[in-house]
Amino acid sequence: MPVDSTAPTLRARNAARLLTQVEAAAAARPFESVPTIDISALVGQTTGELEVAAKIRDACINVGFFYISGHGVDHALIAGAFDAGKRFFRLPGDDKRAVSILNSPHMRGYTGLLEENTDPDKDGDLHEAFDMGLELEADDPDAYAGVYGWGLNQWPQLTGFRELVVRYHEAMRHLAHSLYRGFAISLDLDADFFTSKHTKPISELRLLRYPSQPVPNDRHLGIGAHSDYDMFTILATDDVPALQLLNSAGVWVDAPPVPGTFIVNVGDLLERWTNDLYRSTIHRAINHPSRERYSIPFFSNIDPLEVVDVLPSCVSDDRPARYEPVGAGAYVQACMEDAYGVGGS
Repeated sequence: MPVDSTAPTLRARNAARLLTQVEAAAAARPFESVPTIDISALVGQTTGELEVAAKIRDACINVGFFYISGHGVDHALIAGAFDAGKRFFRLPGDDKRAVSILNSPHMRGYTGLLEENTDPDKDGDLHEAFDMGLELEADDPDAYAGVYGWGLNQWPQLTGFRELVVRYHEAMRHLAHSLYRGFAISLDLDADFFTSKHTKPISELRLLRYPSQPVPNDRHLGIGAHSDYDMFTILATDDVPALQLLNSAGVWVDAPPVPGTFIVNVGDLLERWTNDLYRSTIHRAINHPSRERYSIPFFSNIDPLEVVDVLPSCVSDDRPARYEPVGAGAYVQACMEDAYGVGGS
């Protein structure tokens, strides 16, 4: 029988979830809300970066989530991306399934209702999704290299959809660059520490539609309890409340929509890099009883061939390194295949 190479990665991920939750419960008061941070100093690279970075550090240690204002992303572009998602999800089922994620070796394209299951204790996620990654040219050899995170996107036959979604993806990459500066400074690293590590990154954009759910069903949530696999996520959401975060006391804390902001959260790889100093907090989304909901998460990551190893500054005699080095692409691929029930054996 072939060896399931994803098993050690997934076991380590599950063990880390338990350990960090126990530690957080013992070390600090459980968070009850999510802070908002104005990052305009990072976006403009002006005076005030140190103060912003200190707030990011506090939020990452104690919550793992924070809202950002002062991000500089054009509101019209955000609105256009939401409109593009709505247009796509209104397509006939056959047109959406023509670009099914299950037909893509790069796990990009359409996911139907209950085709993904982020929480193994549940029976599937009650949402539709469209995933795209870094847009590579057809003649780029990396598109055919078999490296997770590099490849060609699938696109539906929908006028203007591709162009608008790619523009939004580029805007998120630009915003992520500013946030990488903030994370680096917050960890007492050079501000450009991450710059050379995300030149051709795994950067996955997901358009999501959550249908209404008049009758609650604990087996089918909008998206089940999970942590994100990436370095960090930048989430845009409409005005329908859904997101909930699990604090160290085991209580689900609401993270309601805040106009004009994005929600940023630490992912598994940043948690590993910081030796569990920064928290990849477990979260979920609950479907509204009478309204459908749309959201657009951007999963920001480093280049797939980069290796994530615990930062020396996050290691001490009392806190030795908890993780072996792991390839960024290999880690995300293992988690994605687990969620879709593919890969391994």
